[in-house]
Amino acid sequence: MKSSLSVEYAIHSVINLALFPSDINVSVKKLARFMGVTPTYLAKVFTLLTKSGIVRSSIGTKGGVKLAKAPEDISFYDVFIAINGGGDMFQCSNVRAFMIGYEPMPGICDVHRTMLDAEEAMFAHLKNVKIIDMVNAVYEKMELGEIEERIETLREHMKNN
Repeated sequence: MKSSLSVEYAIHSVINLALFPSDINVSVKKLARFMGVTPTYLAKVFTLLTKSGIVRSSIGTKGGVKLAKAPEDISFYDVFIAINGGGDMFQCSNVRAFMIGYEPMPGICDVHRTMLDAEEAMFAHLKNVKIIDMVNAVYEKMELGEIEERIETLREHMKNN
């Protein structure tokens, strides 16, 4: 899938925004530097996240990007759809009509059904994973002092970059 990098950047960006204290103003450019990704590419990702209502952006000296919803109200599916759009991932062009032994029949072929079943299972899973789950996983891996230290490092990074 060619948009997997966009989805990865989007999910990590949303998780980062959920982890950042609300008093930190985060620009897409600063977030890109923080994450080690291309600011131009991340800006395109944020355009889609903003249009979908996952993040909101403001301009000005105190502007930046913030989550538009609580982390417990944002699923991986929401982010995935914001980046990829709706519709089926698998596109059927009825290639089966050119297969040996083809006989016209109503409905979709077994290949198409298998791909749709896989897509439905993936979407069901993504709907059950919330951004807050990842935030909690990050916090569970750190000691209390480490969390405060990282937040201070983050404040310095956002201020100086």
